[in-house]
Amino acid sequence: MLELLTLYTIGLMGSAVPGPDILYITRTTLDRKLIAGWVAASGVLFASLFYLSAAGLGLGAVGQNPYFQLFIGTFGSIYLLWIAKSIWNETLHMDNRHDKDGRKLHIFIKGMAVHLSNPKAIIFFSVILAPFLSKGNLPLQILVLTMGHTTTFFGIAYFVSRFDNFFTPHRTMVINRASAILFSFFALELIRNSWLALQSIT
Repeated sequence: MLELLTLYTIGLMGSAVPGPDILYITRTTLDRKLIAGWVAASGVLFASLFYLSAAGLGLGAVGQNPYFQLFIGTFGSIYLLWIAKSIWNETLHMDNRHDKDGRKLHIFIKGMAVHLSNPKAIIFFSVILAPFLSKGNLPLQILVLTMGHTTTFFGIAYFVSRFDNFFTPHRTMVINRASAILFSFFALELIRNSWLALQSIT
């Protein structure tokens, strides 16, 4: 029981580390309210399940493969830079009208893409988590970790939705600019990882 509680805490705290996934859930909740935030969280969680399954199957070494890092770093950085550019001058629509425009699938897929290209997630699952899953009841371990991730991702969307009155137009503009800068930072980190991977290959 203590081992499972530890695993739940790892899933909870590991997914709570600020990164592009948390940023995306936060912005989506502010822009399109709680349900859309949960859709974004579902996309991120689905991508987490992919990484969890890979780690559970003993594929954690793939995440450390320089060719894999080069591929993820190159395309992930381009994607994150595109997000940064698109949100720099974007307006958050606090009136909730955009929550009814039928773009839930787009929000879900974008959440998946953001998390799959997240360097934090790649490191967490391939380096830290994979060895931990090498023993014990694997399906139960994956379930407990998923519960930890679910608590974090859905909890953040709920928390942000409860305090949406705090976000005035000026403050949301500041959030957009800060988000764009952070996404650019994550993209630069991926570019650095790609460069290191390329050097190790050559």
